[in-house]
Amino acid sequence: APVVELYRATDEAIESSETLLQRHRTLAAQRSDLSARLDEEKAQAAAIAGYLEGPSDPLALAQLQDLVKGVIEAAGGELRSTQTLPAQTVDISSGTRRATLRVQMVVAIDGLAAILYKLESGQPCILVDELAVRSQRTRRRLGGSPEAAPLLNITLELSGFVRAASA
Repeated sequence: APVVELYRATDEAIESSETLLQRHRTLAAQRSDLSARLDEEKAQAAAIAGYLEGPSDPLALAQLQDLVKGVIEAAGGELRSTQTLPAQTVDISSGTRRATLRVQMVVAIDGLAAILYKLESGQPCILVDELAVRSQRTRRRLGGSPEAAPLLNITLELSGFVRAASA
């Protein structure tokens, strides 16, 4: 009887091992599909990770200019000028460059707060590197009519990151 019990235990162990082996073979067969899917997901995540889009620095800066123009106009400001500055290589990540844009605008203080919030909290990631604020001189009207909020002359230097296209 002990020999029969030993054979039954061995048969059960073999059956369990065969089931486990079949499960591992199924997973191994799916590995290439899952690996390809993971690579696709990584590529999509990298594309939306806050980088400016464009195959070149000038096109990425054009995207940044359009974004900044829309944000300024939505906040009631007036874009006076933009100047693109040379892109700089970022030491931490190979193939990534920092694209910089200098912006001059006129806006009220409430609009400035909205602009800064929208630029720094949105996508793509935009950093405010420099900010210069000067009040705009206005002449007082005679007759004591209520004045609008004073306008500010703003100079901003904004940076975004451009990732080199993968070959």
